[in-house]
Amino acid sequence: MTGLDCVVPAAGRSARMGGFKPLLRFGGSTIIETVVGNALAACARVLLVTGYRAEEVERLFSEERRVIPVRHAGWESGMFSSIQRAVALAGADRFFVTPGDMPFIGPAVYRALLASVPAQAVFPVFNGTRGHPVLFSEGMREAVRNADPATGRMKDIARGFDCREVEWPDASILRDIDTKEQYETWVH
Repeated sequence: MTGLDCVVPAAGRSARMGGFKPLLRFGGSTIIETVVGNALAACARVLLVTGYRAEEVERLFSEERRVIPVRHAGWESGMFSSIQRAVALAGADRFFVTPGDMPFIGPAVYRALLASVPAQAVFPVFNGTRGHPVLFSEGMREAVRNADPATGRMKDIARGFDCREVEWPDASILRDIDTKEQYETWVH
């Protein structure tokens, strides 16, 4: 386990899903518990950004001291604004960002990124496509904090920095659950 934090945005309403994604069953728990558990297997803390139905999500982790709820009143502004809210609280010089709807990412991906050559941003890549989690450095933190929350995008900010890619052997780093069809195909 590293001393790094992982920012997990889970503040949105899950409009495309037709149901609230974080609380959907996944294995023996929920999607968000799986994402957070996988991150905690490799990181010291998870900065869990909540917004829509925040109390329900936060209640799942009320006994876990390494999960720090970051309530985002402006969650409707989008995922970037959620990331921006939590990045300011990350404790180390480097930190991870993992979306709250990607339960297929295991702890080994975090370790592989940490073992790579350091860079401002380190991405796992499968078949030429960048995925998550992403390991960011202090320079990225400042760029995220200073970006316009209405138009900022992590992908765009990363283009201005030294980025590295780590090849990953499967699509777990790309697989987010956005729709009911994806959930039924991949989970059931």
